[in-house]
Amino acid sequence: MIKEELRAFVEKADDDAIRLKVIDHSLDAALTALGFVTGPGDDVLSRDVADDAEKARIFDALRPLGVAFSDGKEWCPAEVFEYLRDQGLLSGKFVRISWRQPGQFHLADV
Repeated sequence: MIKEELRAFVEKADDDAIRLKVIDHSLDAALTALGFVTGPGDDVLSRDVADDAEKARIFDALRPLGVAFSDGKEWCPAEVFEYLRDQGLLSGKFVRISWRQPGQFHLADV
């Protein structure tokens, strides 16, 4: 089920790091417990990952926190999630966020 309110989203995950844009800072403690640290700007957190298995474990831990995965061009976080699911490292649905225009987004369960 899609959460009405966007709390955070994965904005990049195509290399050896996951970068989040945080809207709801009540998530900060949970994200810090997962190993995320402040990145460029107050609203961006990042976490290095060693491999796809670790990335999948972190993605799986982000879902119950209401974190969405960005849609977009090549190897966007939503595509990375689908790839990890195809590899059998994840299962189930996730929330994909896509933008209609700046400041206007759409959330979908996929």
